Amino acid sequence: MTITRLARCIGAAWLAAALAGCAGAPPLPARTAAFALPRQLHVVQAAPGQPPQDAMLVVQREGAALRWSLFDLVGVPQARQMLEHGQWRNDGFLRPNPQARDLFAALMFAWTPEAELDAAYGPGRWQARRTGAALQRDLLEQGRARWSVRWPDAARAGDFTIVDADGTNWRISPLKEQP
Repeated sequence: MTITRLARCIGAAWLAAALAGCAGAPPLPARTAAFALPRQLHVVQAAPGQPPQDAMLVVQREGAALRWSLFDLVGVPQARQMLEHGQWRNDGFLRPNPQARDLFAALMFAWTPEAELDAAYGPGRWQARRTGAALQRDLLEQGRARWSVRWPDAARAGDFTIVDADGTNWRISPLKEQP
């Protein structure tokens, strides 16, 4: 194989990998809503065929960026990402964690006030419905729900569940601060 042919193969492989990475990126709002931060959350993830996993998530502002830090219950970082100007980047030396990044993007959808969803995600890309005291919101992707956010008791907006299209379920609740 000649050097030119090898360079073309490497270039084509790199381009395919780059495009594949973009294709799986979770949707982000056109503009980030001004939700209250910092937030400390307890997250219980249940993926099909796997035992539930508890984690702690801290979300805070740092200048124009949002820092997302996910830890297991022992305090070991599982994901650290910065979202700045609509782009994700790693924060530190952890390997990228696409499932955590999907959770982070889904949380932004859940925290965006309903009145701002059209501007953030586009008209017709989401739907909301109320059943008794429960509230549900879906972000649509090609006609089906990418994420479904469910508040079982709309009066307690801090506790909710996110279900993604693959069946992964995240139960979210705020951590209580100690005096």
